Amino acid sequence: MYECVVVGVNRGGLMVEVEGIKGFLPSSHLSARVANLEDLMGKTVRAKVLEADAEGGRLVMSNRRANEGEKKTFNVGDVLLGTVQSVQPYGAFVDIPGGNSGLLHISQISNERVTDVASVLAVGDKIKVMVLSHENDKGKLSLTTRKLEPSPGDMLRNPKRVFERAEEMAATFRQRVAVAEAAAAADEAAAAAPK
Repeated sequence: MYECVVVGVNRGGLMVEVEGIKGFLPSSHLSARVANLEDLMGKTVRAKVLEADAEGGRLVMSNRRANEGEKKTFNVGDVLLGTVQSVQPYGAFVDIPGGNSGLLHISQISNERVTDVASVLAVGDKIKVMVLSHENDKGKLSLTTRKLEPSPGDMLRNPKRVFERAEEMAATFRQRVAVAEAAAAADEAAAAAPK
C-alpha cells in the first residue's frame, strides 16, 4: 500500500505521484464517491498497485483495493465523525475514516428547511453525523444531522451545539427506535395469536 499525492485531474480520474513515480488512479477505483475530482488536488490518498508496466511507463493505482477489508459495518443510530468531501445541490458527501462515505441529504441537515447546502456546509468541514441506514453489501451510508439537533434549526444557527450533544441525541433516537420496534413486534404477535 502506498500514499499517493494527487497532482492532476482528467476526465477518467486522478494523476498521482507515488515515491517520485507518476501514475493514474481511475475514478472507478476510488473507494468513496467524489462529485468533483478537483477537490482532491494536492491531497494524499492511499492506493495499491493495480497494474505496473516499467517498459511502457504505465502505473495504475486503486484506492478501493487499498481500503478493501477496512470497510466497517454500521448500525442505525451510530454517531460518526466525518469530513465533508463534496457539496451538491441535493446534499453533501461525507468521508468517514476507514474508506467509507455517505450522503447527508439536504432534507437531513436540519429540521428547518435548507435551500442551499453550501450555506451550511463546506468541503473540508469536520462534522458529526448519525447513521440513518447502511446497505452493507453496497457500502452505502445514509446520514443525518437533523436527528442530532437538540432544538429545530440548531444545525443552521449553532452547529457546535449539535456536535457537542450528538451522542446524547443519538441515544434518545435509538431508544425511540427500540420502543417502536418492540411495539410493532407486540402488535404482530397479538395479530398472529389465535382468537
